[in-house]
Amino acid sequence: MDFRLGPQADEVRREIRTFLAENFSEEDRKRAAEDGGGHDWDLYRKLAAGGWVSAGWPKEYGGQGRDPYEILTLYWELCKAGFPWIGLLNNGFIGHTLMAMGTEQQRAEVVPKIAEGEIAFALGYTEPGSGSDVAGARTMATRDGDDWIIDGQKMWTTTGHTAQYIFMLTRTSTQDRPHRGLTIFLVPTDAEGVDVQPIHTMGGERSNGVYLTKVRVPDSARVGEVDKAWSVVRFALGLEQAMGYADLQERFIQNAGRWALEAGPDGQRPFDDDRIKEQLGQTAVHAEVSRLLRHRSTWLQDEGLDLGGKGAMTKSFSGTSYLDDAQQWMDLVGPAGLIREGEDGAIAEGNFDEAFRQTPVNTIYGGTVEILRSLVAEAELGLPKSR
Repeated sequence: MDFRLGPQADEVRREIRTFLAENFSEEDRKRAAEDGGGHDWDLYRKLAAGGWVSAGWPKEYGGQGRDPYEILTLYWELCKAGFPWIGLLNNGFIGHTLMAMGTEQQRAEVVPKIAEGEIAFALGYTEPGSGSDVAGARTMATRDGDDWIIDGQKMWTTTGHTAQYIFMLTRTSTQDRPHRGLTIFLVPTDAEGVDVQPIHTMGGERSNGVYLTKVRVPDSARVGEVDKAWSVVRFALGLEQAMGYADLQERFIQNAGRWALEAGPDGQRPFDDDRIKEQLGQTAVHAEVSRLLRHRSTWLQDEGLDLGGKGAMTKSFSGTSYLDDAQQWMDLVGPAGLIREGEDGAIAEGNFDEAFRQTPVNTIYGGTVEILRSLVAEAELGLPKSR
């Protein structure tokens, strides 16, 4: 079986590597890692100028009509290079969601601005106390004539400090089952009553908490029907969950492999230790399975088929296997693995430390592993709901 993505994807790989060589220096990479915000407007606008922001969108919306395999390759290369691409991902999710479920006005006015690199979105799902259970949202939106008044709080709103809008999940009814009283709004971050506060994680990421006090938005900012946002959320989350972390796992195994083959001061290679060989093999297997799961999700998208629980399966396996590998490697490598990139004595480009700090949260983003496994059980195995 041929698992290559085809000549068009190969051409995208060449094009984006050329773009990165010309526009993304080592200094840019280090600055992005230090900032941790996941979005750099100067770099993002360069991507937009090259047509990459909307490369997978239909041409009528300012896109290039590239297929899902080409977009997979684009994201893969940007991620492995350390490009600050979370803003690009968010905009891709929201752009696709608005094209599929937005109003004519949103498709005509908002989508082109995303494609041109003029505006960016953050995702406003998670709240204190409800975590990945998005149906437990308590941020309230109350109708006031032709407007809505929003009060509440969101957590882990990454890129919220650089975005112009938050794709905000709210509760508009408490009279029915929790997932039937939800409504989505496009909330401007500069609207009166929006307060964005930084949250810094142990993984080096700068996320945000967002406080909303009597924030007024027009009904035209609503995405989908009132009280029926569950389908909108599932569509957007499905796109996010299908990504996984295979690209990061590939970079990790490459760095670990290079380190293992380098001889130390005593002339010995880490690879000569059978425990290192075994862990390299296990890590490589995990990276390959994660890659194939992501390719399957991409194939389903290309064929226009329902993801079902396949997206959740991709992220669940990828997130947990990457976490397990990071912890196993830290146990094997010892104190040297805690030395960060750029510090004296750092090994594997500091990737052991980076992965050890970053991977715990990977099992939470886009839905906790427990939630994702429940989705797989329900959608793929036909088991009853567990929550």
